[in-house]
Amino acid sequence: MRRLKHGDAERGAVAPMTAMLMVALLGMTAFAVDVAMMYSEHAQLQNGADSSAIGIAQACAKSAGSADCVSPASTATTLAGLNALDGVSNAPVATVNLATGTIDVTTQSRNASGDNHFSLVFARALGVQTADIKATAQAKFGGFSATDAIPLTFSQCEADPGFTKGLQFFPVHGTKLSDDPDYACKHQSSSGFELPGGFGWLKHPGATCTVHVDIDDPWVEANEGNDFDSTCSSAFASWEAKLKAGKPVELLIPIFETACPVKKGTGTNPCASSPYKKSFKIEAFAQISLRGWHLTGGGPTYMTSDASALQKSLGLKNSDTGLFGTFIKKVSLTEAATLGGPTTYGALGVQLTE
Repeated sequence: MRRLKHGDAERGAVAPMTAMLMVALLGMTAFAVDVAMMYSEHAQLQNGADSSAIGIAQACAKSAGSADCVSPASTATTLAGLNALDGVSNAPVATVNLATGTIDVTTQSRNASGDNHFSLVFARALGVQTADIKATAQAKFGGFSATDAIPLTFSQCEADPGFTKGLQFFPVHGTKLSDDPDYACKHQSSSGFELPGGFGWLKHPGATCTVHVDIDDPWVEANEGNDFDSTCSSAFASWEAKLKAGKPVELLIPIFETACPVKKGTGTNPCASSPYKKSFKIEAFAQISLRGWHLTGGGPTYMTSDASALQKSLGLKNSDTGLFGTFIKKVSLTEAATLGGPTTYGALGVQLTE
């Protein structure tokens, strides 16, 4: 019998071609699906690393002897797990450097069986079973060195590093009341000159109620006169609204150690190095919980019930202008500030640096 010949020489090539295309398609599927899952896993790990670093930094800022600061690995593992969809993550690296105020955390994938890897799905068909996924973060904590602040500065002698004075009245620097023996500083500055009490307004550029203060460049020009800074009207209005709503108003404020021109005293004039005729030398930052104010020269007046009671008990007159507040110890999350300054007055910052 004679064999019939087919005219199509490529007949039968569809099957092997389909097989090859299926392998390629499977590879693309594995790449698309598994890469998407790996991306999601890394995002969870990064969130875990960030929150762990911030959380440990906050704990160390409050107390270097706290459990979270002393045993950071356990804390990091717990916080990393809380940021994972499956509730499981590993934290192979969690270190605290108290000298530099830095926290370093590395998070790593961990499956439900306790294995430190991420299990792939489609890539298994290509012989790739797992992937090692990690994320790192670094946080810093410490005193403020430089930041944008409300253009107010408080005297060193008004500050309360022990947080024992409670609610206080702070007269405007340069007024008659700030020189009264009941409000004047009880000590001299390190230069031997008398240190004034109260608070003062800082000169600032522009129309916003902020001034950049850097303790590495500590001299800040003082505002001329004692009148209210009109650029701060909206700020005081917003603080009043918050206090009326029962919410706290907590401000980061600079503390001055020298006010120029100086009053009487002996020794080297500390104002000799000031580039301004009237200025303040900033030494550190503090946190104050504001409770009221009575300001003239176009300034507003508002007092909470406790501030009003203090005004009456002190026998303050309508001409006695100033602020009411309490110094507080607080750890603040911050992005724009520079850390590394003194922690004398309990104002501490925490920020994510990497």
